[in-house]
Amino acid sequence: MLSRRRVLALLAVLPLARAQGRAEEVVGGLEAPWALAFLPDGGFLVSERPGRIRLFRGGRLTPYAELPVYARGESGLLGLALHPRFPEAPYVYAYRTVEEGGLRNQVVRLRHEGSRGVLERVILDGIPARPHGLHSGGRIAFGPDGMLYVTTGEVYERALAQDLASLGGKILRLTPEGAPAPGNPFLDRRGARPEIYSYGHRNPQGLAWHPETGELFASEHGPSGEQGFGHDEVNLILPGENYGWPQVVGRGGDPRFQDPLYFWPEGFPPGNLAFWRGALYVAGLRGEALLRLVLEGGKGRWRVARVERVLEGFGRLREVRVGPEGALYVTTSNRDGRGRVRPGDDRILRLL
Repeated sequence: MLSRRRVLALLAVLPLARAQGRAEEVVGGLEAPWALAFLPDGGFLVSERPGRIRLFRGGRLTPYAELPVYARGESGLLGLALHPRFPEAPYVYAYRTVEEGGLRNQVVRLRHEGSRGVLERVILDGIPARPHGLHSGGRIAFGPDGMLYVTTGEVYERALAQDLASLGGKILRLTPEGAPAPGNPFLDRRGARPEIYSYGHRNPQGLAWHPETGELFASEHGPSGEQGFGHDEVNLILPGENYGWPQVVGRGGDPRFQDPLYFWPEGFPPGNLAFWRGALYVAGLRGEALLRLVLEGGKGRWRVARVERVLEGFGRLREVRVGPEGALYVTTSNRDGRGRVRPGDDRILRLL
């Protein structure tokens, strides 16, 4: 008779057998994991939305940091990123929602002390949040230029996405110290926040840079009833450009706005996205699948040639990230209040 652990291991392999590969469970028993950050010693950090960061090293999961957060709806402890010169610069960055002193989202920095992280300071404060906890954005990542990129949602106040005086509904670009990054498109524009890199976003959830061209791609949630339904997007992000929300849903063909590179008319709310083995992989939340988008064209001329379902059967998928050994890591998000919880959830999977 097979043990429960062996059954789960077999189930973890079966869904991907149709896609010329296999998936294995790295760790389970997590609560709404949101982001991964790989350490140079072979371990990794994982954030959980209720406010925990855990360290996985040598096959063991241990506490790393616990931060006070406002964990409601889609808010709480979200994105993670390591300083680009880590560990020489021993800093871990996190995106969180807080209530004390007024509800808002912020980016904080922790000092890495081997097996634990100690909160050092807030590097950006005042990102909009609302009591319903929806549309908080939350993805953070360092780009090839060494700057920190931050996605923010418009917290269901659609006008914020077009308001250059607000940090809501934007992709931001900061120095590692939290200052507006040099070269930002609105640095010298009166009344505009100098941290803004692009705007007109509803709830961007993922960031990835093309490994050859260095171009930035982002995933974003489309409307869920307030202005139609569906039209979740993958966008090629250009500095200073307007991505249309709420004036445009999907492809509008309006020269004032950037049309998405790809969108799902019927909806495929995405998590993060990552380039791996020559294609763009997108994690699906309500879509409950990992998709492979095959791109054709070249810099500034990309189009999606085909879309393939690579992994399914594990429920909601949020994080997707390439590990240091070249494998692709994916997290489930079934304990976030919107999924069907399976035995062992939530888990981190590795695709080989």
